[in-house]
Amino acid sequence: MPDGRPVEFRLGKVGEVIGAEIFDGRTRLSFSEPLGSGDAVDYLSVRLDGPSLSASRQVYAGWHEGFEILARYFDDLAASWRGWEGERVFESIERDLRIAATHDGHVQMGILLWECSQPGGWRVQAELRLDAGEQLASAARDVAALVRR
Repeated sequence: MPDGRPVEFRLGKVGEVIGAEIFDGRTRLSFSEPLGSGDAVDYLSVRLDGPSLSASRQVYAGWHEGFEILARYFDDLAASWRGWEGERVFESIERDLRIAATHDGHVQMGILLWECSQPGGWRVQAELRLDAGEQLASAARDVAALVRR
């Protein structure tokens, strides 16, 4: 990691988390601009940057608890840091964001971001490779701080 901090969050108003980034030195997955009503974050801007690619999309959660399900997904991965069998998947209700994680001593995340509102819309895919311990735990904390109100 170039800056030694693979997972970062940015602050807005005092204590307000406005973004979370997961970065493995080559590829960056960013979540920002949480929007919603009540206690739930219903929309997130998601950006995927890597060698020769950059794409972003506003993603809709579609569940009454909003993106809490994404926070639980990362919490579950972090709690299982010693490993798991097969693939663990998060997918938004419109299937425009998909994260599929496997464990081989490190956590390999396949990310799909898709412009699904257009017939034949664009699709980008990239992979992130994270340490299963503190790097994954930091991702879980930062995503939770962004989407939990």
